[in-house]
Amino acid sequence: MPVRDFRFCVALRDRDGMLGGPLHEEVITAQDAADAVARAMAIELDMPGLKANALYLVDPDGCVVWSLRLADVAGPE
Repeated sequence: MPVRDFRFCVALRDRDGMLGGPLHEEVITAQDAADAVARAMAIELDMPGLKANALYLVDPDGCVVWSLRLADVAGPE
């Protein structure tokens, strides 16, 4: 199976749900979307330092194949 390049992006998602432009980007080379997601989840980031609260992964065709908001994984305050 050929490997593909996915674009891993870190962004700020506004209260209205709109994502701003990427504040940080990395290329993840993976076998498929599932492999790319696993690799993305292993990346350590300073989300507060980046002033970001959302992650997303874009496939080689430009489609978002995974996204995650910080609020989706944060525990109760």
